[in-house]
Amino acid sequence: MHCVLGAVTSAHYEYPPVGGVYSSRAGIRKALRSNRWISFRAERRAMSHEVTVSKSHSRRTVVKGAAWSMPVIAAAVAAPAAVASVSTLSLAFTASSTSLLSLRLLDGTSLLQAQSLVTVPTMLTFTNGPGAVTEDALVTVSVARPAGISIPVGRARGFGVYSFDGTATTASQRTTVYQTAPLVGQFGFPSTTWTNSVPVTVASNGTLNLPIVFGLAGTSTGVSVSLLASFAVTVTVVIGGRTLVATSSISVPVGAGIL
Repeated sequence: MHCVLGAVTSAHYEYPPVGGVYSSRAGIRKALRSNRWISFRAERRAMSHEVTVSKSHSRRTVVKGAAWSMPVIAAAVAAPAAVASVSTLSLAFTASSTSLLSLRLLDGTSLLQAQSLVTVPTMLTFTNGPGAVTEDALVTVSVARPAGISIPVGRARGFGVYSFDGTATTASQRTTVYQTAPLVGQFGFPSTTWTNSVPVTVASNGTLNLPIVFGLAGTSTGVSVSLLASFAVTVTVVIGGRTLVATSSISVPVGAGIL
């Protein structure tokens, strides 16, 4: 008896498989295995197609999402916080005075009247370019010992900052340093510094004038100074990451009677 494979109802003797006829149960098993293999390969092809479509869709989704988010990142980077610029700020002494000055002793309350014309700087000026500046600045004013004058024994006076921008300086802000030697102790002229934090506000393309007043620093043991004494003055301003420097000098002629 012969039957078509798809309509097998009895497991006896010969059965016709796809493309041929088998005459035993072994033939039936071979036919079933063949059909199952064909079905398995068809299912694999279908699953592969689904995976390919899914991956393609996933990549398009990721790329589309990245393209959507990129302008947001660019916008965030392109909007830095505004900061004041001090790149065009400059500093210089712009005025001085030559007169018979009355100078205050920094370490006391007395005034000394000069007997000859003394020249001192009186105005420090910030000059700004485009862009307003509002910053706290660290200001240091240094007055050096006069060059070319030797006083091996005894002490003379030097100069220090008495007031800056209308505000009197304090002893804690100032230093006065003499040279020292064994047996002799302190001698010569002192060097001085004054340091303080100062608010600085300069309009765009504007200027800021800061008056500076000098006084006498140290003590005198009555030594005679018979040469013109020139004290170098250096102002250093640290502001907004920059360091600005201005220089001038204080000139004291022979016979001034204040050193």
